[in-house]
Amino acid sequence: MEICEQSEIFVEEGDDYVFDHTKFILQEKEKGSYFYSETKDRLYPSVPIDINKLRPIPMRDFWPPFDRSLTRAPDPLPGNHYIKRPSLLYYRDGQAQDLSNQILDEAKVCEILRNNPHPNIAEYLGCIEKNGRIKGLCFVKYSMDLIQRVETGRPLDSDYYLQSIESGIRHLHALGLIHNDINPRNIMVGEDDRPIIIDFDSCKQEGEELGKSGTPGWAIENAQHARQENDFFSFCMIKKYLLDNCT
Repeated sequence: MEICEQSEIFVEEGDDYVFDHTKFILQEKEKGSYFYSETKDRLYPSVPIDINKLRPIPMRDFWPPFDRSLTRAPDPLPGNHYIKRPSLLYYRDGQAQDLSNQILDEAKVCEILRNNPHPNIAEYLGCIEKNGRIKGLCFVKYSMDLIQRVETGRPLDSDYYLQSIESGIRHLHALGLIHNDINPRNIMVGEDDRPIIIDFDSCKQEGEELGKSGTPGWAIENAQHARQENDFFSFCMIKKYLLDNCT
């Protein structure tokens, strides 16, 4: 049994976020089984895990069935690939089906983007399928995100970056899609210094009710539906970030 994910969980309290608990995801590799455990102790310096209190994660319910309308990732995979797998830290008892639906919804969005490519949208390669289940979503791998690019200290053409990011956002909107989580960690940079929008697990058809919310500080607070203004608000925050850090 080994720990494969761990994180301190914070909850909103007034105008601040306070520590609530620490969560662990453990894997029993021989059986391919996953479990989770929670404790009120902080993660550091160390947290003992009570094996007797481990709760199983029903992985069969977690991975959605592969739909024949979806694209399988190439086999073998290209060298510059990245496989996105959902974090099991989001799982709570009874929510496996919700996370399964989220994976399938993102795969369907990525299928739309694959059929309507854009230079500032991540290149999607297809689903990782095993035993009739979607085990991950495969994309071209990019070298760094926008924050890492800014922190290199190399000259950065803010106008070019902003025009490119806005072009990607408008392409999504033209397809009837709203990203809902535009932030510097969801903008990668290609080898040609081209900004590329990634991460579509919050992406919804325009007007749909939101499920997973955007990143605090970069998204409209308490937004309830997928609206174009969600992305343009985040874009304005990106613009401020670049102007503050790249002048």
